[in-house]
Amino acid sequence: MTPAEWDRRRRELQHLHDPLEVAAFVKQELAKGKTKEMLQLVRMASHSMQVVVSWNHIIDHLMKTSVSEAMKVYNDMKKRAQFPDSYTYTIVLRGLSNNANQSGVTSKAIAVYHSMSAPNSRVQPSIIHTNAVLNVCARALDMDALWGFAAKIPESGPGAADARTFTIILNAIRQSLLVDAPLGEGENELAHRRERGVVEGRRIWEDVVSKWRNADLVIEENLVCAMGRLLLVGSRPRDWDDVLSLIEQTMDIPRLVPRLGTIAREALPRIRAPNTPQEYKFDDEHLSPDDAPRRGDEFLALTEGEDSKRSEPLTYATPSNDTLSMVLEACQKIVAPKAADEYWDLLTDPGTYAIVPDNNNLHQRLRLLRTNRASSAVVRMLHDEFFAKQLVLKPGTFRLAMSTCVRDKNNHNSLRNASQILQLMMQTLPDADAKTSYKYAELAITFPLAKGEDLVEALTYLQPVIKSLRVQLSVGKEKTYGGRSVVGARPLSAEAREDVLLALRKIYAVYDRLLLSNLIPEEQKASFKAERARMSALLQRLVSRAALKSGSRENGNSQGDLEDPMEEGSLATAKRREKPSSSRPSGRWQASRAAPPEGRKQWASPSTEEHAPLERMTRVSPSA
Repeated sequence: MTPAEWDRRRRELQHLHDPLEVAAFVKQELAKGKTKEMLQLVRMASHSMQVVVSWNHIIDHLMKTSVSEAMKVYNDMKKRAQFPDSYTYTIVLRGLSNNANQSGVTSKAIAVYHSMSAPNSRVQPSIIHTNAVLNVCARALDMDALWGFAAKIPESGPGAADARTFTIILNAIRQSLLVDAPLGEGENELAHRRERGVVEGRRIWEDVVSKWRNADLVIEENLVCAMGRLLLVGSRPRDWDDVLSLIEQTMDIPRLVPRLGTIAREALPRIRAPNTPQEYKFDDEHLSPDDAPRRGDEFLALTEGEDSKRSEPLTYATPSNDTLSMVLEACQKIVAPKAADEYWDLLTDPGTYAIVPDNNNLHQRLRLLRTNRASSAVVRMLHDEFFAKQLVLKPGTFRLAMSTCVRDKNNHNSLRNASQILQLMMQTLPDADAKTSYKYAELAITFPLAKGEDLVEALTYLQPVIKSLRVQLSVGKEKTYGGRSVVGARPLSAEAREDVLLALRKIYAVYDRLLLSNLIPEEQKASFKAERARMSALLQRLVSRAALKSGSRENGNSQGDLEDPMEEGSLATAKRREKPSSSRPSGRWQASRAAPPEGRKQWASPSTEEHAPLERMTRVSPSA
């Protein structure tokens, strides 16, 4: 600290008479980015007063940018006899959990938590601190450390586990099953590992229900969804079916599907589960010689006789959008489309739970409709749910809807429904989605009931799509910032350009199917042949430009940007560049920078004879 800075900090402290005023001033200045100045101020104020709250503000602010700097300030705080309080440890552990992907964070969190348990510590760890350190271990996928801390949680008292504790543990088990997979793991090993994780979650849920029955724990939707998502990760159909029993137990929402294994369930379609090993497809607990409870009994609804210590009715969790998505996914896995519709009507009814579906709920419902090949229902849903409620439509929404039509191609209305979806996409999105356009062209090619007028109508709807895809290749897509459109365009990535090329080739194949068949008279094919020729020339230019670009990269020649393949006057511009300029005076700098004839760029377009093999190469047959 320079003398000038020391003098400024001293004058600031003259107007701050107590720790509360110092903390308010520090928080205000930190919002302006004056971290260094406020650290100097707090260090000076520590000589005359306890400013622990100000230190907490600085640590919390530094945890958002640099964990190491925040830990240095935390250690500096203790050296200056500013004793950390309960909020200090919470801020430190929460900041470490937000940066759990950095190396060494877990060891720092463990050291901070153990320092609280030391005999000379002024603050003893509470369940809030335990949940914070469990969150660090869960995000770092350090399950050994997590189980070590969970084993030390007392059964009762102020440090006993709450709903947040069980939620963190269940989510950590699920993340370890999905993310922390060993290399070279086969399907059977994956199923066994997921089976162990689900069994561990079922044992934890027995403790949850016991505490809930004794009024030692308040059930919350986050806890219910954590257990339900873990069951959906399981390999057994029983695990998926138990999600509906879980909802009935914790939210008092009745099951709309009979339990798996009951006589009433035999009338419903059988769960196929192709990725489930044979030993996990059926339950055999009833063959056990003892009277151990069967799998799924931990999710049975509680009755009045089971809660002798409880004098008041149980408090159930309130469902919201997360519950709706989880129930729909469970119904999709157990092949219960009718029950999914009933759950949807029950949970979204304004007279019952009044859940307003969001994009995730509607996308999950679209997946259910795709499973049922209900293309007409998808179109109605886009009109009634998305447009009527003015929800934000994304490219993924139209991809799901279009894939439903492709799956429902044997329906004579599927191509008509797909055309409506394509029109909605062009009216809603600023740029045509290449993958949705590809699926639409694929449906037009493979549609078994297609007539000539159907293909003509499909090509008519594809004309604005072709223009949009050409603009994307030449200019780029609309630029967005924070989910909002801004002025300008962003160039396509290599993967996005490949998607656009695939979509254009598939559209070219639609022309092939129309012209190489007898669906329309010969006299009507002239205009479509001209359009196909233009598409062929466009694809030839794109392929040749890509080949030249890749060749120049391999040779290490920096030849500048390529001409815009979409520009109408690009060929004329190329010819003008090809003409020698006799009026321009020659100079040594021109001769030294001129490329040799064999390394110069071929700006002129190839001749017709050169186009022929390339046209045959880029032409896609109707069976492609």
